[in-house]
Amino acid sequence: MRTNYAIGVDVGGTRIAVGLVERKGRIVKDAKRLTPKTGPFAVVDAIIELVDEVGAGVQAAEIAGVGIGLPAQVDFLRQEVEYCTNLPLAGIDVRSLVMARTKREVTIDNDGHLATVGESRYGAAKGFRDFVMITLGTGVGGGMFLGGEPYRGSRGLGGEVGHTVIDFDGPPCPCGGNGHLEAYLGRPAIAARGKAAARLFSGKAILDASGGALDDVSAESVVIAARGGDAVARGILMECGEILGRALVGFVNVLNPKLVCIGGGIGESADFLVERAAEVVQSEALAGRRDVTVVQAVLGNDAGILGAAAMAFDEHDSREGLHR
Repeated sequence: MRTNYAIGVDVGGTRIAVGLVERKGRIVKDAKRLTPKTGPFAVVDAIIELVDEVGAGVQAAEIAGVGIGLPAQVDFLRQEVEYCTNLPLAGIDVRSLVMARTKREVTIDNDGHLATVGESRYGAAKGFRDFVMITLGTGVGGGMFLGGEPYRGSRGLGGEVGHTVIDFDGPPCPCGGNGHLEAYLGRPAIAARGKAAARLFSGKAILDASGGALDDVSAESVVIAARGGDAVARGILMECGEILGRALVGFVNVLNPKLVCIGGGIGESADFLVERAAEVVQSEALAGRRDVTVVQAVLGNDAGILGAAAMAFDEHDSREGLHR
């Protein structure tokens, strides 16, 4: 039977967002809450409660299933969480726990992969068969489509673009490595640059954007100040764009995509960062630079929900022998 709805779950380090989604990509009901910090089972409980909330009042047979995006490396074949930097979910059987209590079919995947699926199905990458997506948020994630299909690697652990090494001797990354893209472009890294600038008179605009409190300076403070014309804040983001561009040069040279899509809260609000990255690609990539366009994502915070729901629809249709 062809179902009308799926439930998409986007689990982040700071919040969990869940939506009841129609096949055409419209979120008809959503719910959010802060991500619990009291252990892995509190996170699972929050997921279950939000799934039940958005699914209330809808016949079970109308819902294709639940797709869950986790900020983790997920063995897609075994549906197991192997590694999770920002939440204590490694080794927790999230899928089985949610399935047992909600009585719905559940599929889990990496959140960056699902944001990529969302932009492919409903957003800026619709119609592109070969593209790379990078999400700039608390961490740096993403994914890729090759030949019209999401590429996850042999077990689903691929696509960790945020852990591309930029500098062997660079700053520590939350994963334990050094000099990874996330160590430069994640919210904590940009906030640290902003706080350092805000301690000086020249960084007053960044301090003002945070309400005048140094401890409250965030990556968003830097973006707000830059959008207001502050040269110091803009300089920080332009340097971030340079770093991102150099990483993209590698992706363009290896994969020859037609599109690079930059999403996440930072990626979709700092257009000059993305523009600088595109300039670096056009000046430093090999012949593939003539084929690629660098754009900002368009789905915002809904990308993960929509991608997770799309995965749930696809898994249901595959089980039922249906075709999209």
